[in-house]
Amino acid sequence: MGQYGNQPDFGTIVAVLEDIGLNVVFPPSAIYVGETNNNDGLASLEVQPVGNEPGDTVIISGISNGTFLPIVVTEIIDKVGIDTNKILLYR
Repeated sequence: MGQYGNQPDFGTIVAVLEDIGLNVVFPPSAIYVGETNNNDGLASLEVQPVGNEPGDTVIISGISNGTFLPIVVTEIIDKVGIDTNKILLYR
């Protein structure tokens, strides 16, 4: 991520998960979920965090529309209630 003067970090490269796919390793990226299917708080992602051992994944649940997730990952394993074209990976 780039930094601009006294501003916080901003993403300078953005990819759509739909173009990458599930279970594909990508450069360390943060996640933005633009829209869930029902916005009922039941959306979730299983991800591979950067600092965890391979296969030591975590499930992030209760995701709602317009959520920036405070985690850097290298892979999205599975998703529930979110279309791949609504997940942005930024770094």
